[in-house]
Amino acid sequence: MNFKDLPLGKKTNYPRNYDPSLLVAIDREEARNRVGIKLHSSSFYGLDSWTAYELSWLNSHGLPENGILYASYSSSSKNFIESKSFKLYLNSLNNKKIKKKNDLYELLRKDLGRCVSEEVEIEIVNTPRSFGFDCISIDSLSLVSIENKEEESKENKLKTSSQKVKEELSCSLFRSLCPATGQPDWATIRIKYAGNLIEHESLLSYLISYRDYQAFHEDCVESIFQDLVVSCKPTDLTVQANYLRRGGIEINPVRSTNKDFNKEILRERRQ
Repeated sequence: MNFKDLPLGKKTNYPRNYDPSLLVAIDREEARNRVGIKLHSSSFYGLDSWTAYELSWLNSHGLPENGILYASYSSSSKNFIESKSFKLYLNSLNNKKIKKKNDLYELLRKDLGRCVSEEVEIEIVNTPRSFGFDCISIDSLSLVSIENKEEESKENKLKTSSQKVKEELSCSLFRSLCPATGQPDWATIRIKYAGNLIEHESLLSYLISYRDYQAFHEDCVESIFQDLVVSCKPTDLTVQANYLRRGGIEINPVRSTNKDFNKEILRERRQ
């Protein structure tokens, strides 16, 4: 994967005509190997959920129609979609006449499915889904300065005890960096697990340590999932990231040990 070939960080002429070739696929295994993720798709279940707020097309009379697009596909897909290429592709639909909404559904399923090499679930609505989830926030915990721990590896920051618990935690202080542009990506991380108790202060320190970590959203979630599996030895674990919207698109990856994990992506207020 050569970042120079991606549209991210480049000056772009926005398309005036429908063009599915704008979609850029990123190979999952190659991306995982680049950041040292040892887990593979057979090690967990999950999905990548995308919300696009700027979907627009022309109806049969040439009048514009708008909607909010929800698109999701399995984390076992061969590829995931590069985010700016997704935005450019959606923009290319702005002047395309589409007779019926079902035709739009089929077009999106075909184009996005071809890109990720997997079936893509599509929903188009007029209002956003509900937001909010009931978690224990670790944002306000007091931490000793982490500056003297910069050399400590991320996974070694996680501390656990032998006490068995079942709890749901969240942290809205998470930041990582785009691997192509170096721009910051902010997210709320939601962790639901059953297993050895994770010391909350150590989890906060661990999540904050990602602030200069350059990786795609999907790889960040898999890295967190991998480290929690090793440290917590959970009997059940789900990690979800709610990334803040950029360019009218928000990305919410989920990874879980549970095949029947809740696929209803809950948004938070700041999204």
